[in-house]
Amino acid sequence: MNDSAKRRPTDLVVDDKKNMLSLMKKILGADARVLTAERGLDALKILEAEPVDVVLCDLRMPDTDGVEVLKLSKRVRPQAEFILMTAYASVPTAVEALRLGAYDYLIKPFDPQTGRAVVLRAMGRAATALPGTEVGARDDEVLPDMLARSAAMHELSDLVKRVAASDATVLLLGETGTGKERVARALHRLSNRSSQRFVAVNCAAIPAELLESELFGYTKGSFTGANKDRPGLFEEAHQGTLFLDEIGEMRLSLQAKLTRALEERAIRRLGESSERQIDVRLIAATHRDIETMVKNESFREDLWYRLNVAVVRIPPLRERRDDIELLAAHFLRELPPMRDRRLAGFTPAAVETMEQYDWPGNVRQLRAAVERASVISTADRIDVGDLPPEVVKATASRVANSALGSLTWAEAQKRGRRETARRYLKEVLRRHDGQVADAAVHAGVERESFYRLLRRYSIEPDEHRGRIRKDDDD
Repeated sequence: MNDSAKRRPTDLVVDDKKNMLSLMKKILGADARVLTAERGLDALKILEAEPVDVVLCDLRMPDTDGVEVLKLSKRVRPQAEFILMTAYASVPTAVEALRLGAYDYLIKPFDPQTGRAVVLRAMGRAATALPGTEVGARDDEVLPDMLARSAAMHELSDLVKRVAASDATVLLLGETGTGKERVARALHRLSNRSSQRFVAVNCAAIPAELLESELFGYTKGSFTGANKDRPGLFEEAHQGTLFLDEIGEMRLSLQAKLTRALEERAIRRLGESSERQIDVRLIAATHRDIETMVKNESFREDLWYRLNVAVVRIPPLRERRDDIELLAAHFLRELPPMRDRRLAGFTPAAVETMEQYDWPGNVRQLRAAVERASVISTADRIDVGDLPPEVVKATASRVANSALGSLTWAEAQKRGRRETARRYLKEVLRRHDGQVADAAVHAGVERESFYRLLRRYSIEPDEHRGRIRKDDDD
C-alpha cells in the first residue's frame, strides 16, 4: 500500500475568524488532519508544504479573497478540492468559483454537520484523483453531478440539455429515489438562469395549511403569528428556478392558485390585495401517476396542461442496470476512510448480485446499501455477504426461480458464459493441483491473464491444491 493510501486525509481551513477555525477543527477532527490559516498568504505556505486534500476557505479576508486563494490552490496543489465559504450570499462569486474549479460553496451561517457532509464528499472525490489527470475528471458524467453509462441515461441527458436551453416549465416523473432533484439542479445549472438562485421545496414535507404561505409569502397581521412581512419562495427564486418536489401531494385549492401564478406570471401574498410580478422558471416533480389523478379529479386538469410542456421521465435503476457498478463504485469512493483503511472496490460476485437486484428504492437505496456494506466488510473488497440481506435474498431467490426461458437473450448469454467460465477454471485448476502456471499453459493464456480470470470469477487457487491426492485416496 502506498503512502497516500496510508495517511489520513488533510483538510485546510482558511478564515480570519478564530472561532470559525476552532469550530471547523472540532467538527472535522475525527475525519481528517485539520490545518488552519487566518490569512491567504499563510494558506499558500501550507499548500506548498503539506499534502492538502480539501481546502475550506472564507471569501473575505484582510489580505486577499477566497477566489484568489482558489486560483493559488489550483496552481500549487491542483489535486486538492476547494470549498468556498461566504457570509455575503454572493451567488455570482460562487458561480465564478465553480467555474474556476471549486467543488462547492457554503453560505454562512451554515449548520456544522452540513459543512462536514460537504467536506466529506470533497474528501471522497479528492481520494479518487490520480496523479497526472485532471482532478474530478469523469468521462461518465452525463449531466452535472450525474454519472451514467446506460443508453437510457444518455437519452435522458440529451433531452435535459435541450430542455435546459429553453425557459419552459418542466415536469419530472420518476419513482422515489431516482434522482429527480438532481436532474432539476442539472437543468438549472445548464440554463441561462444558472447564476441566480435554485430554490427547492418538498410539497409533501410541509403541512398543507402552511405550504401556501411558504410559496406566496404573507403580510404582517394576515394571520395569527404573522408579525412581519415575509416574501415567499416564488419571490426568493425571482429570476432563478423554483423546484416543487412531490407536487402531486398539493391540495386542490392551492393547485388553483399555482395555476394562476403560472398563467399570469404574478403572485399575491396572503393578506395583500395587489399582485407582484415574478420571473421564475418552474420545475415540478412527482412519483405519482398525474394523468390518472386528473381522471380521478384529485389533480387539476388546467394545472396538468400548464405542467405538461416539457415532461422528463427518469428511468428506475432496474431499467439501467449498466449504471449499477459505476454508481456503487462512485458512492464507495465518496465515503471517508474507515479504521484507517479504504476499500478497494467490490468482488465480481458482489457486482453481479447488485446488478441482478431490482432496487425498489433506486439510487437512494443503492447508496445506502454501499454505505452499509462498507461498515460491515472486513476484507479489502466488498463481497456478497456484506450486502444488505434483502439484496442477497431477493437475488438468490430470483436466480433459483427463474427458468432459462424467462431471460432475455443477452441475460441468458451472460449467465451461460459466467457459469461455464467458473466450471472451466475450477476444473483446470483441479487437474493441475491448483498450480496456476500449469493451468495457464493448459488454457493457452498468459499466467497474469489467468490470474485476472481467477479474480474476475472469485476463484481461489489454494482451494484446489491437494485435490488430486484426495481424489486418488478416495
